[in-house]
Amino acid sequence: MRHIYFSLFLSIVLLFSACNDDDLKADIPGFLTIEDVSVRTTPSQGTSDDQITDVNVFVNDQSLGFFELPASIPIRTTGAINLKIRPVIQKNGMSSDKVDYPFYTTYEVDTVFLPEGEIKINPVVEYFPTANFTEPWSGEDFESGINFEYHPSSDTVFVRTLDPNEAFEGASGKAYLLPNHQFFEARTPTFTNIPRNGTAVYMELNYKSNHDFAVSIYANNQSVQQAVIFLRRKTTWNKVYIELGSVFASLASSQNFNIAISFEKRTSEASILLVDNVKLIRF
Repeated sequence: MRHIYFSLFLSIVLLFSACNDDDLKADIPGFLTIEDVSVRTTPSQGTSDDQITDVNVFVNDQSLGFFELPASIPIRTTGAINLKIRPVIQKNGMSSDKVDYPFYTTYEVDTVFLPEGEIKINPVVEYFPTANFTEPWSGEDFESGINFEYHPSSDTVFVRTLDPNEAFEGASGKAYLLPNHQFFEARTPTFTNIPRNGTAVYMELNYKSNHDFAVSIYANNQSVQQAVIFLRRKTTWNKVYIELGSVFASLASSQNFNIAISFEKRTSEASILLVDNVKLIRF
């Protein structure tokens, strides 16, 4: 038995001895460093502010996965490569639901990676040229006026504020409820021309609030109301991407729609909601 163990040990030693150093070396990666991804817009597309939290990285069309920004990403494919970077957002503000944002373009570059080398880039993306910002509703940036409508029972309305302590970019919309007031609701004008087959429809908005508030969709002349999302208070400006395509699909037989922003307080405290750069985007 001792001879059998010795023979086995000798075989293993000879096997490893036959391997050269190159066989035993692990691949030495290069690194891709991305601090941030920014968005370039045209005047008709509104603000360039974004909330891109992650990137989806492709090397030679093979996905390496999602990486939270800022990111240092090991790239084990060396030599000439094609690099694609997709902007990733938190759908409905949920950190557990990260998706490629369908309206942002892909950053692409051909480059060369060397072992232990590093390439630093800060991609700039745009909205796809086919992204529609004007139909069925052109959004609201509060710069020249306000085209929201209001629930008959709303205790207040959006007013334009230029106060630098309140406004996000230029002018913003402010809804203020006094201690003796309880309810606020603003609605978009009524529209009909919206995809109802589950294709991408999002609403982007910047907001700051000392009170939680809701976004919902009214259908059929406000006879039906469908909840969409409940947003928590934020004491600093935040941006959210609200997914609406699935909601419109669930209301496919409806004749018309309004999107509503609302909140109701049950305390004696005053409450304020600040909103800016509301965009309804579709293809």
